[in-house]
Amino acid sequence: MNGTTPIQSGLPVIAVMPLVSRGDAWLSDPVLQGLHEDICGALSRFRSLAVISPHSALAVAGCDDGEVGRRLGASHVLRGRITGGDGGLHLTASLVATAQAQQLWSDQIELPSDDPFALRDEVVARVAASLHARLDEVARSEVRRSVAVPAHNGLVLHGLALMRDGTREADDAARAIFEDVLGRDPSNARAHAGIALSWFNEWSCQFWDRFDENSRLAYHHAHRALDLDDGDAMVHLVIAKVQLFRRAFESASWYLDRAVALCPNDADLLVQAALCEIYLGRPEAGVAHVARAMRLHPYHPNGYFGIAALAHFLARDLDTALAMGAKADRLPFVDASGFSASALAHADRLDEARQALAQFHADFAEKIAFGAPVPPGEPIRWFLKVNPFRRPEDAAYVAAGLERLGETMAPAPMRIEVPGAARLLRAQIGWVADFAGQRVAFPDLKGLYDLRRLLERPGEEVHCLDLADRAETTYGADAALDDRARADLKARVRELGEELAEAEDMNDIGRAERARSEMDAIVDALSSALGLGGRGRRLGDLAERARTTVTWRLRYALRKVEAAHPALGRHLAASVRTGVFCVYLPETPIAWSFDEPAAAVPA
Repeated sequence: MNGTTPIQSGLPVIAVMPLVSRGDAWLSDPVLQGLHEDICGALSRFRSLAVISPHSALAVAGCDDGEVGRRLGASHVLRGRITGGDGGLHLTASLVATAQAQQLWSDQIELPSDDPFALRDEVVARVAASLHARLDEVARSEVRRSVAVPAHNGLVLHGLALMRDGTREADDAARAIFEDVLGRDPSNARAHAGIALSWFNEWSCQFWDRFDENSRLAYHHAHRALDLDDGDAMVHLVIAKVQLFRRAFESASWYLDRAVALCPNDADLLVQAALCEIYLGRPEAGVAHVARAMRLHPYHPNGYFGIAALAHFLARDLDTALAMGAKADRLPFVDASGFSASALAHADRLDEARQALAQFHADFAEKIAFGAPVPPGEPIRWFLKVNPFRRPEDAAYVAAGLERLGETMAPAPMRIEVPGAARLLRAQIGWVADFAGQRVAFPDLKGLYDLRRLLERPGEEVHCLDLADRAETTYGADAALDDRARADLKARVRELGEELAEAEDMNDIGRAERARSEMDAIVDALSSALGLGGRGRRLGDLAERARTTVTWRLRYALRKVEAAHPALGRHLAASVRTGVFCVYLPETPIAWSFDEPAAAVPA
């Protein structure tokens, strides 16, 4: 192995040495070897680490740490020793930086059983989670001390740490770091993921007053990261959050489950996943995630207690929720004190509940209203609007606690209605549109078909491939599949998986069957592409071609609309966005109709 190659990648390179057992003959070599390989496998699931093959580590097991580093190109060496006695079994693990011969971390883990197969998962998870957390701390520290240009991985970790400060300034600084990394390495998936997370930074109040734009940017960068590395659990988590706050619950659930499956031993990821589970109506899963995170990371940040409190509260376990909340520092969420007030009210601790409610009002006035007068009932209306509870009974439970304190819901803001009906109708020889009391006719334009699909799904981003009207032969066996095309098809399969899950949840048999048919066509195309002696077949860049086609025909149709109906043209120009993802996002909600009795449509 070239000892410099892994370190130049900017990732810590870990050599996990075979475990040693003393005093317990039952820990045979096959058991120790299995634990060794499992720890290597668990660590390899973290995208911020590179792990030396356990077989290579075994070959240098008798060498000192410095020699291991030179031979394997390892920046760090992890060693573990299992001992036993009257008090039970213990695993002592230590991490050494090979260049400085410096011990960075050591921990002793009590093993829960004398059954090696029962304790294997616990050993692997604890070692992986603790080591990953410590290496992240080391990388961030090195970035702060470094006078040279730090490695990309260290910069990304530093940016992610900045975002935890929960200020606009820290968020902007983190985004600048990620953009700097992408300027030097455009294919850095974690930097794209960092930018996505910065736009969806739920610790910052700016998120709520610019939700639509920020969520669009978060979704775009997260999908770009996913195209580059679809095995990164954090990227799946970001998309899950975006979809959750858009109320696309099935899609959010799919991405969340995928994130946890990809990296089940990342304690920070588990805590963030717990918050998503709470909103998805699965608070018991949230409780389990937080408990596991605390077990994996015994020296966890204090904020874990706050998320645990919320999970137990929505699971209707008030005693545990309040006990966890008592251990937590104030969370940087504006609505955190609102949740505390509701929980305390349900527990009949009304004086404490009123104090928490007063804190919520103060935070709302400062960070949401920005000092402007707050109408009565507006804080609780905002509270229930921004928290995306999937189950109505969860929102009602939280609201009931606040109502015990005298809080009442403000009426929804007055909705501005467009005079007359808003319709887009398919006529015999073209299209008819009604808007603001005026009816106009248009020729049969493909862009109007695209527009109708967007009007049918306001606020929902639609991928250009969904608008491109491809037949199954689009993936035909005679087309070429280069690396980029394979990535496009893989991304399309992922999108179809979301669509299929949503269709099945809504019992939409026709939509589900269309999604399955297209997935089958893609699988057939990939099979054909790899079937000719391993040579790739030719296929154009599907996504780019679809983006160009759909953008052109939508813009052409909108120009025709504006010429015939200026008011409708101005509305659509301000509300329709094109690109890889297209969306109809009006400032004022408008109820569009797409049907009318045939007799009412002029010939």
